[in-house]
Amino acid sequence: MNNIRHFEIEIAELKRSLVGMGNLVEQSLSAAVDAILIPRVDAREEARVLEERLDSMDTAIEERAHRIMALQHPMISDLRLLISALHICSDLEQIGDLCESIAKRATWIAKHSPVENPKHLEELARLVKEMIHGCLEAFVSSNTELAKTVITQEDHSDDLTKLCYESIQASMARTPEKIREYTHLLRAVAHLEHIGDIAVAIAEESVYVHKGQMIRHHHEDLR
Repeated sequence: MNNIRHFEIEIAELKRSLVGMGNLVEQSLSAAVDAILIPRVDAREEARVLEERLDSMDTAIEERAHRIMALQHPMISDLRLLISALHICSDLEQIGDLCESIAKRATWIAKHSPVENPKHLEELARLVKEMIHGCLEAFVSSNTELAKTVITQEDHSDDLTKLCYESIQASMARTPEKIREYTHLLRAVAHLEHIGDIAVAIAEESVYVHKGQMIRHHHEDLR
């Protein structure tokens, strides 16, 4: 097998591994969202199993990307892909950590007192799931318009997060005996917002890979 063919296979395998990790992250996020919307005591253990699989995939993808860069001397466009793959891999692993934390908080609530979810929590969760799916699809399909859509959704995510915070704070004032439960719920909402921010970062990487345009902190420059 010649070097060019071997390089193409390595790149294809790297992309395939990233897709697999992305799919597992979406599964982990869905489970975390379900858990915080209707808390249950086994949520944390299920999330831990998924997180261990994500950690293994993270390590394997990083090793493959580093090996390609060290041995294949990629051209600039492929080098952009490899650098972004490392960033995205790290982002996905972080999402897995956040999902596990959401599930942990859901388990704690389930073991204590039930609390009232904020009115906009379900909409925020749906939006964040949509953003994660969109940013991963944008990366895989080279769809910079979809990446742009994800980036523009950040403001709506921030607005919904603020509304959830206000609702939870009001609930804390009404039922101070449940303040610990509501504190866990507040942190879960913060994690969802953070996952939305990571979706934007992955969308930015997608634009960088496919257009060679660095737009982090400069979304107005997206052409």
